[in-house]
Amino acid sequence: MAVTEETIKKYQAFFENLTDENVDEFRNLAVPRIRYQDPFMDSRGIDAVTASMHKWFKNLTEIQFQMTSHGVDGFMVFQHWIMKFRIRKLPKRLWELEGISKITFNEFGKVIDQIDYWDSAPLLESIPGLGKIVTLLKKFIG
Repeated sequence: MAVTEETIKKYQAFFENLTDENVDEFRNLAVPRIRYQDPFMDSRGIDAVTASMHKWFKNLTEIQFQMTSHGVDGFMVFQHWIMKFRIRKLPKRLWELEGISKITFNEFGKVIDQIDYWDSAPLLESIPGLGKIVTLLKKFIG
């Protein structure tokens, strides 16, 4: 048994149409004890996850997700995506992040876990002071 294409399309559509006003619709797509993790956050529970999403809209503008290809392995979906946004305090630059999400669904088509993988170095490099350290670390490690 595997997650259905209908469930995947519904999940993709949520992110592609995400606004601060419809964040709470995520509650219909996930279990109450969901875990949502990326390089900057590790939220546990639907209240924490939706609060984190609302925070995106406080700190960012012009948020747009483009869901591209995906692969399915049983109840696990690997979703490739592109996120575009501007940082409110640095509005001149339009950021574009590319990443992969590993999303685990339960047998009822609800998300139980999502881990987003993307390169946070470009964002960190843009922070005065910290950016120089990140650049040096990249040169040292790479």
